[in-house]
Amino acid sequence: MRVLPYSGEHFPQLEAAVRAAGAAQSLRRRDFVEWYYGTRDWCRLFLAFTKDGVLAAAIGIEQLPFEIGGEPLLVGGASNFVSFQPGAGGVLFLHWLRSSDAALVFGGSPDTHRILESQRQRWTYFAGVRTYTLNGRFAPRRGRHGWRAAAASVLRAVAPYVHPARRLERLLADRVVAPVRVAERSDFDATLVPPSPGPFALRLAPSLDYLRWRYDPKLPFVRYRCFRIADETDRSRGYVVLNDQDAQLVVAQADADDPRVLAAGILAAVAEVASAGDPRRTVMLASAHGEMQTIFTAAGFVPAASDRAFALGSGRKKIAVAPETSRWLVNYDWLDNGLRF
Repeated sequence: MRVLPYSGEHFPQLEAAVRAAGAAQSLRRRDFVEWYYGTRDWCRLFLAFTKDGVLAAAIGIEQLPFEIGGEPLLVGGASNFVSFQPGAGGVLFLHWLRSSDAALVFGGSPDTHRILESQRQRWTYFAGVRTYTLNGRFAPRRGRHGWRAAAASVLRAVAPYVHPARRLERLLADRVVAPVRVAERSDFDATLVPPSPGPFALRLAPSLDYLRWRYDPKLPFVRYRCFRIADETDRSRGYVVLNDQDAQLVVAQADADDPRVLAAGILAAVAEVASAGDPRRTVMLASAHGEMQTIFTAAGFVPAASDRAFALGSGRKKIAVAPETSRWLVNYDWLDNGLRF
């Protein structure tokens, strides 16, 4: 089996294999594949070929710049991991682990977790990472069609909902959150990036170049919107990136120099976008931080019934991460979580 990094000449073979397999459908979008896997050295798509030149498996590997316990660590996350021939994925799974100091699975398919379960000595699962949803009742759902979709649409139109701006006004009046200012930006600049080390025990700590690449507001296939968070003196405290979709808003990535300021900034950015459009639209985010979770719950967000899978594995080096997650900063749109088509 040969393992090669993707290049443009591979796309026709990749697209045909993905279509036939009915999996990893994002890999059928050439604009996405060549941006995400072809413009930065830290994110590449690897392909496994048989001796006969048949495409047998694919895996995307992104090296994410984390800060864990105040120390920087590159963590390799996998995306679009798919086998086109039985057993071929194992070669690329090992390639992933060998290419990274540590490995991350955030979400992941049942097949991925079956592999992790068979290698439990290399992987640690962490509890406490949840997704939170605002106005999710009767929201459009994949697989809901016909009369069920129509009934849900009618019920959603008449059901009570949380208006993000009005709820934020109440939280400010009750001093649950402190006042912050948010302003939309067309690009990232150095004033938005909080200093390291931050107040969080675990966080994504991207460079300015990383933010401009991964959450570029000008991408043609996803609408990212960047907001500066400032205090009442107009001092920059951090940023929020929203993934603005037709059916919902997703808090893609956010960071600040204080968790309570960050939670207020997230709510303020959501309120601004919701007020300019449909305030009933579903809003979704991920959180592990205890103080921030309390604020989101007060704002009307409802936690998922169970944790979202979050596992760290040892790659080229053994890592030790404390099991307590209540001071972690986790955002939903890491790896390709917001980039599936």
